[in-house]
Amino acid sequence: MTITFDEFSPISKEAWLQQIAKDLKEKPLTALDWEISDKLVVSPLVHADDQPTPPVPLTNEPIDWEICEHINAADPVAANSQALEALEGGANALCFDLPNILGSSEVGALLDKVYLDYIGLHFSGADIRQNPGPILGALEKVAQSQNIKTSSLHGTIAYAPYSRQIQSSRLPHTLPPDWRYLADLMQHAAQLFPHFRIIQVDATPYYKGHEHSAEELAALIQEAHDYIRQLDDKGQSPFQTTHQIYFTVTIDTSYFLSMAKLRALRLVWYNLLHAWNLELTEPYIGVVFDKSVYTDEIYSNMIRATSMAMSAVQGGANRITVLPYDEGRAAMAQYPPAFGRRIARNVQHLLKMETYMHEVPDPAAGSYYIEQLTHQLAAKAWESLEKQ
Repeated sequence: MTITFDEFSPISKEAWLQQIAKDLKEKPLTALDWEISDKLVVSPLVHADDQPTPPVPLTNEPIDWEICEHINAADPVAANSQALEALEGGANALCFDLPNILGSSEVGALLDKVYLDYIGLHFSGADIRQNPGPILGALEKVAQSQNIKTSSLHGTIAYAPYSRQIQSSRLPHTLPPDWRYLADLMQHAAQLFPHFRIIQVDATPYYKGHEHSAEELAALIQEAHDYIRQLDDKGQSPFQTTHQIYFTVTIDTSYFLSMAKLRALRLVWYNLLHAWNLELTEPYIGVVFDKSVYTDEIYSNMIRATSMAMSAVQGGANRITVLPYDEGRAAMAQYPPAFGRRIARNVQHLLKMETYMHEVPDPAAGSYYIEQLTHQLAAKAWESLEKQ
């Protein structure tokens, strides 16, 4: 027998609140509110009457996110061994952290036996954040040596012009971005690596815990706006700039808020594109975990990792890097590091193979509570942006 919602009598919000007030006895309904910050208070009492027009998904297409593994590439040979292990274990994206600029021969060793045109290639590191030109040049040579067209590769370069710093005898000072260099680099990348995004808008400097999610979103979208505006002055098409930008967002164990933050980022991104009279296109969002939420109860970290991965998936992440359960605590683990990396990948495999969330457009769409939280975060973020 099939039971549908039509078989249940509808209950108005007014009647619903009356019953809740009765159950609470002397407590006010506001006692159930979640005060995220002094400027953001969320009520759990959200009803269909609040949204007479049913909410629609923020995207019409499912997001088959990349299962990524982060690899320290200080030793290219050792990093290559871990990369091959990750790919054999089901990862379909690799993020190489390069503490130093590598030459083409070293990049060749790093990517040995890796099918470059089958996976997402992502590069980060202190030097890349300041000067991504060498890694693009090295990647071009490696692709040529394997007879692969650079236009068939896809990934990101974590170039963050606003993060360029020099050390003085007292404090670090931020250098202004070289906009002419960035414009030239973007044109070069668009020709040779059309499926790479090379401007990273990184939430890490703005992340101060879930209480400041709205401010974090405002800072992210402000930075993206600055790139579009400055490069527009240098003759770079705003359309092309938006296709070179990607976001890296930190999430934590605040399950619903992390989910809503990613969805709210999509909304403010759409608002920004609309303000520039641009076609609404999807943002690219890479998700990383807040390391501080892991504890010395290392096996409990597996549960935390699963919860955060679910938030990322339902929030619409394009790439997710799950931290191993023994991150920073390898000496406490009973098993070798390879086991922790395997479990981290398998968390995402289960989300795909057991829940099929990668086949659903915007899995959180239609949840009145999540929709309310999403729109409140986006509204607060946009309001903060308009005041700047």
